[in-house]
Amino acid sequence: MSNWITEIDEPPFGLNNENGEFSIKRIESTVELEEMSIVCQFFASFDVILDNDSLTSLPIPNENALETIMNEVVPHYLDIKQIFIDRKLEEINVRGLKKESKRIIQDLLSNGIYPVIPDLYRTEFINLANGSRKLKYYSVNQKMIDSLHIEETEKIQGFFMNSFIAERGSMMLQPRGWKLDNNLKESVTIRAFSTFAKQIVLVVDDRDMSVVGLGIYG
Repeated sequence: MSNWITEIDEPPFGLNNENGEFSIKRIESTVELEEMSIVCQFFASFDVILDNDSLTSLPIPNENALETIMNEVVPHYLDIKQIFIDRKLEEINVRGLKKESKRIIQDLLSNGIYPVIPDLYRTEFINLANGSRKLKYYSVNQKMIDSLHIEETEKIQGFFMNSFIAERGSMMLQPRGWKLDNNLKESVTIRAFSTFAKQIVLVVDDRDMSVVGLGIYG
């Protein structure tokens, strides 16, 4: 393998492990948005491309994250839950895109969506593990990457920093259709996120060299 990656030990992936009184409050959004922000597009596209109905958990470490989620993400979903620990709002879970919101994504996919999205999800196939996986971890040598500046990346960066990275130190993504070879060095996602990430980590299934995780560290 080329010198653009280095094998490393498993790095820490931040998770919310807080203990305390746990409670859930379901909320409804009656707002109907005819447009979708790039932040919402980034998360909603997973369900449309993979024809899935997944749960998206968004941490709330500060007011900036809360404002973005409530104004830009929540209005596009049917099932919305606030997660509290010791009466403090810790995250918002969303599931089930509204019909009109799915149409927005479908139109964008046909007419030129943020190019990181189709690069990140290259196939509709969901690669579920059969039995235990042997995972390896590779850090990307970002000095070897031809960084790609895209205007929308700044908004994605701002949200990552205010939410996942502020809360957990990293953001874990689930690429689809990625294989660890030298062509991956030209990935739009890696090139775009190398403009702000302090470290990019590839999580690889050693059996077939498929990339099953992409860690973005701030």
